[in-house]
Amino acid sequence: MSQKTVVIYGAATMGQELVQAVATAGCEVILIDHSEEKLKKGLQKVEASLDAEIARWGLTSGEKRAIMSRIKGSTDIREAAKGWMVIETLKETLEVKRQLFKELDATCKPATIIASNSATISITEIASECKYPERTIAMHFQSPIPKVPLVEISRGLKTSEETFEAAVRFAKMINKNVVSVYDCPGFITTRIILPMINQAVKVLEEGIASCEQIDSAMKLGFGLNAGPLALADKIGVDTVVFYLENLYKETFDQSYLPAKLLKKLVRAGYKGIKTGKGFYRYGNDGLRLSDSGLKAEQLSQANHQ
Repeated sequence: MSQKTVVIYGAATMGQELVQAVATAGCEVILIDHSEEKLKKGLQKVEASLDAEIARWGLTSGEKRAIMSRIKGSTDIREAAKGWMVIETLKETLEVKRQLFKELDATCKPATIIASNSATISITEIASECKYPERTIAMHFQSPIPKVPLVEISRGLKTSEETFEAAVRFAKMINKNVVSVYDCPGFITTRIILPMINQAVKVLEEGIASCEQIDSAMKLGFGLNAGPLALADKIGVDTVVFYLENLYKETFDQSYLPAKLLKKLVRAGYKGIKTGKGFYRYGNDGLRLSDSGLKAEQLSQANHQ
């Protein structure tokens, strides 16, 4: 087990971004995914992201080569035993995460820290079947991980102080500011941002204002970098619905009941940037097209899906 090697499990967007951030900070990284195809695509997207940084003069070709040399891919979970820390970034489903933690718990050495990037599921629940729950912890990163200087860290009921301190040191090493949160699904950011997105969708659904007007009002009025509807597209409209439903099941708070239009958009395939259409339309480069917010007739079409 190397003190310099970090293992990321899951090659989707969050895994890709985390791999880039960790490798950029100078650590050796092993990206694991059960799917060879997903692993290959994940590594290609990490390289494409670094190329985009070069195009913006934020990185040199030599620095890119050094970063990529520190990244390796694998489909073998046994490779997780090589890391001093393993961070999973799988789909937000309790049983999927719990099963992976169980497997990692049996695969990794007892000193290995096993962390979850879950946004809406308690780390205590995820680690409930682990033999060594004291070495489990939640580390909730915000996308885009290489640029957002925040990680919320939450201890489970059995997480040790040593595990927490090691997680904080790691976060600082990759240039993140740490906010400590009690073991609670949703942390701070997800619990607060989801009702805002949900209300913005209801304002749109009621015809009070257009997508552009809603987002402009929130950006100009509260200094946000992105309006709530554009943020929903970035997160993924289907993911927003999934998060809301998870938190509603956990809290029974009515503010987490998804707006009807959110579910209708998902059924219509309007899932945000990843599908090229959501509350806005997007080009192949992922950039938003001008004057592309959902119009009244499109809302009507979505309402009949």
